[in-house]
Amino acid sequence: MLDRYFYTFHNPAGNRALRGSGRFPDVLTVDVPLRGVPAWAVGYAMETAVWHVVLRDGALQVIEVAPDGEARSLAYAPGWFAGGQPPLVGVSMVEGTYVMRSDDSVSPQSHPIPVNDFEVLYINRAGDLVLSREEGIVAQLPAAAAPAARLVMNRAGQVALYARSGLGERQASALLILQARDSAIRLLSRRDLPGADVYAGNAPFWADIDGDGNEDLVTTVTGGALGARLRAYLWDGGAIRQEVDGPAGQRRQQLAAAAFAADGAVEVAALSAAAGGGQMEFFRYQAGGLRRLAALPGLTAQARGDCNFDRAAAGDFDGDGMPEALAMDDTRQRIVAVRRCPTGAEVAWRLNAEAEIVSNFAPVELLDSGLGLAVGTADARLRVWLPRL
Repeated sequence: MLDRYFYTFHNPAGNRALRGSGRFPDVLTVDVPLRGVPAWAVGYAMETAVWHVVLRDGALQVIEVAPDGEARSLAYAPGWFAGGQPPLVGVSMVEGTYVMRSDDSVSPQSHPIPVNDFEVLYINRAGDLVLSREEGIVAQLPAAAAPAARLVMNRAGQVALYARSGLGERQASALLILQARDSAIRLLSRRDLPGADVYAGNAPFWADIDGDGNEDLVTTVTGGALGARLRAYLWDGGAIRQEVDGPAGQRRQQLAAAAFAADGAVEVAALSAAAGGGQMEFFRYQAGGLRRLAALPGLTAQARGDCNFDRAAAGDFDGDGMPEALAMDDTRQRIVAVRRCPTGAEVAWRLNAEAEIVSNFAPVELLDSGLGLAVGTADARLRVWLPRL
């Protein structure tokens, strides 16, 4: 695609992992006042770092922060979104920067995604998948998509989403994989969960966890007698060839996949909640399953009833050559960077937002391949961390 797009979950695949290399925790801290409590933020970089912030009332505020930390509000537009609707930001060499939004036919808890230079795919209010061009709808597929489902796309342009298996169901128990191409939507594969099992969260993510060159789908299954467990659907490029599970436990949510360990193998980072508090866990595909290799307590899992599953990130934020997994601690005011180590997992460093973090994590890949990060706080601030000059 000619334009570049920026998501609340950082990339089209839904895997909250970034490229680049940062210098955390030795960073510049900048606080920018907002005109309301933030819900979402999406960052990108040109000569400066820019964040599009969606407030809880649906207003859009655009914030620019220069490399020296000078910040200003570039724009404010009330009523730009439905309250709580996540944004998608596009950057075009022709049209400049734009925020993709849609009309009243689109599910207000999701957003369209571009599938090529001319067409977008979205979920409408009836749960159908709609393929549209500027001149109008070109294809539509009944899907019973969950209202808050997010569409995630792999490098081959294949899209995955959660849907409901039957009429009257409130939670998603079906996984759909499809291709939107040549003005048509084609269903490639479908998996329906049995019994009381449902998918946790609002989207799977794509990542090659078995090293065969094809991105696989990483999900969390919960709700049944076995409890919550990570499940990966190994994808051969056209069909699911195998499904593999991790050990069962209490509430759990997949975050990101990256080469966290020193041997360079891809592992999946996840958050789990237990009676004694939450923890970060690391899983690896081994011997036909997802084996838990490390865990670190003191990290918070997703709050019940919260639809923001993007308070996480992974990347080489501190520039040591290995990625860290970022999540909140139990206060929900501090970000903790967790690194894999020979004995399991350890805290690499912390950042303090000095108020409850209420937006997603909004990292930015700078033009020099450096990394910055921003979060929205409950006291109506955007706290930004950037490399020092």
